[in-house]
Order: sequence, then structure tokens, then C-alpha cells
Amino acid sequence: MKHPLPPLDSLKAFEAAARHLSFSLAADELCITKGAVSYQIRKLEEHLQCSLFKRAVRQVYLTDAGQALLKTTQQFFQELSKTLSQLSGENQQAGVSIAATTYVAARWLSSRISQFNEQHPDVTILLQHSVNSADFKLGDVDLAIRWGPCKQRADRNRFGEIPMGLFPVASPELLRRYGVDTSKPLSAIQLQQEPFKSMTLLCEDRSQDTWQEWFEVGAPEPVRLENPRRVISDANVRVQAAVDGQGLIIADDLMRNELNNGLLIQPFLEVLEGYGYALMCSPTRIHGGNARLVKKWVSDA
Repeated sequence: MKHPLPPLDSLKAFEAAARHLSFSLAADELCITKGAVSYQIRKLEEHLQCSLFKRAVRQVYLTDAGQALLKTTQQFFQELSKTLSQLSGENQQAGVSIAATTYVAARWLSSRISQFNEQHPDVTILLQHSVNSADFKLGDVDLAIRWGPCKQRADRNRFGEIPMGLFPVASPELLRRYGVDTSKPLSAIQLQQEPFKSMTLLCEDRSQDTWQEWFEVGAPEPVRLENPRRVISDANVRVQAAVDGQGLIIADDLMRNELNNGLLIQPFLEVLEGYGYALMCSPTRIHGGNARLVKKWVSDA
């Protein structure tokens, strides 16, 4: 059923002007110009086909119609505010969705969720793993953890970062197979020399070449890496391929378990800085109590 109601902006402008008996004060409250308030009220009067204000030189007064509309409008906004507060309260009890890759979920988030659940058993965390898919939208979840360059600053959606240096790792078996002496650290420039020059570099399907960026950290002059490349988009599969000796992989501290267990070793000295995991929040969702609680927990974890 269609209701012949005037625009909400006009009602908001009228209610503020009628309450203050001032177009200027209404404009300050609504963060718009005095002319915009006058325009909205004029539209409302044309819609209703009656005058709502008596205009004097430096003052405005409500007409009888204006007084009647003010009472109804204030009741309307009070009821609307009450309903929205109730809905927001219900949202506070809803589950909180976090988008993260399976790599981040398994290696960083999962154990922390267990700790969080012990402290907050009534809060449900819902994991969504399509954070790197082409159709992913930040507005579809409450929070997201995304890999990329660190900005060193917050913006309207980014509320924190987890910086992590990047460095090559390989399985001990792969290095033994090529006769590499791992008793002392190597330098990046050796990646361009044999036997490393023949080794496959496992990489993600990204336009950004982190292998080349890492190499240039230790190279005395810009040289293009010509090692054979193999693209493995799934990070967990890429790690397992490195463990199986299929090639070298760019790692971060989330692979610390494989490094501590000796499944992978770090043969090179150089570390590429400037990357990490951005903590993002939805720009469109209402963040209720549970979402705010999880947001703080993620940023503090």
C-alpha cells in the first residue's frame, strides 16, 4: 500500500526548525545550510498545501497547522527511534561474521577464537572464507582480515594492521637435493645464481610480484629474476607444495609452526617489510555490542 507521505528530509527539517523556532539553529543541528532548511520546509508546505510557519523579520512562529504537525512529527520520530534501538539491541545479540582466508583462519584466527569463546560463550563467530574472491564485498560481513601492503594509518574501514615481514623458505630436502650448504645464511643475490637459479619459485596468482620485491631488498642493482615460476593460488596448498620440495615459497610468521618443526627452513637473510594483514570493518552494517566486542578482541589479539 502506497502512503502519500512527504519526504523524510522535509519532515526532519521541519521538526528541527519548529523545535528551535529558528531556521539557522535547525541548519546547525542538521549540518546543512539555512537555505536548504528553507527549501525543505517550502517543499513540505507545497505538499501539504498549507503554511506551517509565520515568518517575521528575525523570528518564525508556528501556525496552527504547524503546531499540530510538530506534535505528530515528534511522536513519529520518537517511535521510530525506539524501534531502531530495539532492532540495534537485537543485532547486538546476533552472530559476528569474520571474512578470512583458510590460511589465516587455521594459522592465526582459530586458536584465538577458542580463547575468545571461553571468555564469551554466548557470542557466535561465523567464519567466511571468500575474502579473496572476485565477488567479495566488505559490506557482506562484519569484519574482515585481508593481506596486502601496510598503510601505517587507519581509514574509515581499516581499524588496525598486523605487519609481517616476508622471506623465502624451502624444505631441507629440496636444498639437499641441489647441494645447498645451509650451515650459514645466504644473501638474496644468490637466488640469481646456480643452483637457486634453476629452482622453482612458488607464487600466488597476483599481479604484484613479491618475489621480485624481496629480491631487490638485497640486490645491489635492479635485475629481473628469471627463475621458473609456478602459480598456486591457495596459500595452504602452496605451503604444502613447499614442504613437499616442489620449490621455494615466500613465507610470513604464520608459517612459524613449519619453521619450528624443521619442515621448512629460512636460508636467506633478507626480509621484505611493508606487508601484513589489514583488519577491516563493514562500512554499511550496524555494529552492535557483539560486533564491537569482537572488533576490539581482534585488534588486541
